[in-house]
Amino acid sequence: MNSTPLLAAFLGFGLTLGLIRFLAPRAQHYGLVDHPGAGRKDHSDPTPTVGGLAIVAGLALTALLAQFAGQVHPAFWAGLFLITLTGTLDDLFDLQPTVKFAAQITAALLMVYWGGLMLHSLGDLVSDHPLLLGRSAVALTVFAVIGVVNAINLCDGADGLAGGLVFIAVFWIALMSAVSANAATLALSLLGCIAAFLAFNMRSPWRPRAAIFLGDAGSLALGFALAWLTVAAAQPRAPLFAPVTAIWLVAIPISDTIVCMSRRLVKGQNPFRADRTHLHHILIDLGMSAGNAVALILLIAFVLAAAGVAGWALGVREYHMFYTAMAVFALYILLVQLGLRRVATGQAAAANVHKI
Repeated sequence: MNSTPLLAAFLGFGLTLGLIRFLAPRAQHYGLVDHPGAGRKDHSDPTPTVGGLAIVAGLALTALLAQFAGQVHPAFWAGLFLITLTGTLDDLFDLQPTVKFAAQITAALLMVYWGGLMLHSLGDLVSDHPLLLGRSAVALTVFAVIGVVNAINLCDGADGLAGGLVFIAVFWIALMSAVSANAATLALSLLGCIAAFLAFNMRSPWRPRAAIFLGDAGSLALGFALAWLTVAAAQPRAPLFAPVTAIWLVAIPISDTIVCMSRRLVKGQNPFRADRTHLHHILIDLGMSAGNAVALILLIAFVLAAAGVAGWALGVREYHMFYTAMAVFALYILLVQLGLRRVATGQAAAANVHKI
């Protein structure tokens, strides 16, 4: 059947909803369950990790039934399925980081060499003259894709957070696509699939905890899909927005990843070492409920993305938007450091009280 992008979004929602209902009861049998544990995990019950599989399968089925699969380059599907398979194996067997990176690099190279998507320029990032990438275009594109994929993966630590952040970014991409009369079917279909997942993943008054998780399959797949849409939007022939706009769309996950990894490297630790220094952990440790912490982060992400889109729509100079983004990033670092100090002070005080 042929369908409009909006109908494809509703189809994606319905299919993903049905897939979640089908997969969740069977997750335990296949070992796709996240068990509670010490440290950074905040859930208390075993939870199915098939949300990502449902989203990817729902998106693929939507593309077939809505007859837009052929409008999306095969490299997207190949990269998406490779990433999803790797994430599923990681959920089952805890793969080595080198294996996951190899899959991410392969998917990024499929995007570049098969899909023909590449960051040729960073736009007028520092002046009125475009910053062309030249021979470094392939390397920087692969680096950007891996960066987005891992940023989404690393922020998947609270109910509704990773899915919500991707939903917000894809929402603005879909909106800009619609306004620019570009094909928004893929973006809107992905929105519908993510919305169905969030209905089971986000905390609410009638759902005190997540009924399902993304799993690494989901967080990695959503990261790849977001990277594809973002790089595609910045193509020189028909750019949807300036490259600097992408910084605003993914401001929170990228900032959180950079700050956390930098802190671990300074301490001589593995940058992928799990800890409680992510933004959502800090807010929770400061006394916020997990649901309120996620709601606050998503609100900030939405406002930042809206600011980036508004800057592009109003014709604000790209380097002005970049320098403003760097100022926001500096403020983010300051607030995170203050938050970590307050957490450390509170923990020290609690320890002293316990000793007494």
